[in-house]
Amino acid sequence: MRRARIVTVAQQYQGGPEPENNRDLMRQLVKRAGAEKPDLICLPETFLGVNVSERPLAQVAESVPGPTTDMAAAEAKRLGCYVICPLIVRRGDAYMNESVLIDRQGQIIGSYAKIHPVVSGAQYREMESGVTPGDTPAVFDTDLGQIGMLICFDINWPQEWCELKNRGAEIVFWSSAYDGGKHLSIYAWLHHYYVVSAVQSQYARIINPMGQVIAATGRHHSIIAETIDLGLGIFHLDFNKSALNEIQNKYGPDVTLDIWDQEAMFTMVCNRPDLHVADLIDEFALERLDDYIARNTQLQDAWREGRPIPDLTPPYLGRVQYP
Repeated sequence: MRRARIVTVAQQYQGGPEPENNRDLMRQLVKRAGAEKPDLICLPETFLGVNVSERPLAQVAESVPGPTTDMAAAEAKRLGCYVICPLIVRRGDAYMNESVLIDRQGQIIGSYAKIHPVVSGAQYREMESGVTPGDTPAVFDTDLGQIGMLICFDINWPQEWCELKNRGAEIVFWSSAYDGGKHLSIYAWLHHYYVVSAVQSQYARIINPMGQVIAATGRHHSIIAETIDLGLGIFHLDFNKSALNEIQNKYGPDVTLDIWDQEAMFTMVCNRPDLHVADLIDEFALERLDDYIARNTQLQDAWREGRPIPDLTPPYLGRVQYP
């Protein structure tokens, strides 16, 4: 059991006419979110600019730390939670669209700079009125787990989402100016991590590693909270199916098993603080989906390349593959 209380925000296109008004609005939303006793609050992309007249980046960009991250840091420290605070950041002579991660003590851990800013105008001469693109996805080690961050137009580059998976992300926080929709569930399903969106628009979401939307904002509510279980185990039914009845018979309500028949998969979470998925993997000789795929890949690569087959003997040797 490794649970985290996640809160995210939809700005509902509210705010303006000045950045200071939006900072105050977001401060109030964070204070409301605090009633959920969160471990992390995620805010929308560049929320300072909503309903503010367009102006040069030099007039709206901030340093980090600066007034907006100071506001978020004070709330993070007061609530004892992480806050993801997106804004336009001044970096020397460049302006970056960044999400800044602040820890429970109000300290800045680091930030992610949007890799794929959207073009400004049909002549393709600049992006987001002068934003410079970042160059690498970010994954941060926290007491919740491994956190990845992406921003808005990044949704159209699958390689960045895959890179976060390869780097160990367990939750990806996507701050955006728009809702995102199906893309988010697809990425959650493909990479089997949680995806959390925070938007300037209406529909912020919390999506589980099976691609299911488990919480969403709407026209009439701007804040959602969900307790997620980062100890969730995902397994293929191959070689593992025969152990399911044994697990259920021994542990009953202490373990939740959800079977995905059409996908030939199942998920498992433990409901007792002294019991962990890793314990059951050892006890019942189970193999996680990622490890099963990796074992198959090693065999395929060796066969294809004409190399000697490595020792790939699994802990469930002798068990029927398709019972």
